Amino acid sequence: MYFNGNKIKVSFDRAKYHTNGNEVYCTLQYKVQIPGAYSDMICTVSNDKPTYTVTGKAICNGDDVFNKQLGRDIANARAEAKAYKHAQTLVNKQVKEMIKKYYDMAMEFDEKADFIQTHDAEYVAEISK
Repeated sequence: MYFNGNKIKVSFDRAKYHTNGNEVYCTLQYKVQIPGAYSDMICTVSNDKPTYTVTGKAICNGDDVFNKQLGRDIANARAEAKAYKHAQTLVNKQVKEMIKKYYDMAMEFDEKADFIQTHDAEYVAEISK
């Protein structure tokens, strides 16, 4: 088995901001790159990398003075946190799928190995008479 990369990566397109009164929104589009693990039997990564979109929101408290840049920074951080939470879910799902494939393959091999060991022991006993 080998890996076709060594890091999980979340890449973002340029942030888009929208201000509505005392609210600032940041929309991020991103892709998640998950290194693939390959063997002769299992391929765990598809070649497509869909683009996902998240939005972060910052609202200026009535007691504060509105600061557009601060609102952008907060909205961006919230959008980025959402993206990483989603990426974490994708990574965990893929790892679970890969583990299940290897577990199923190992269980199938165990059954075959047990059968052959029993069969060969019976065969040796039979021809040794």
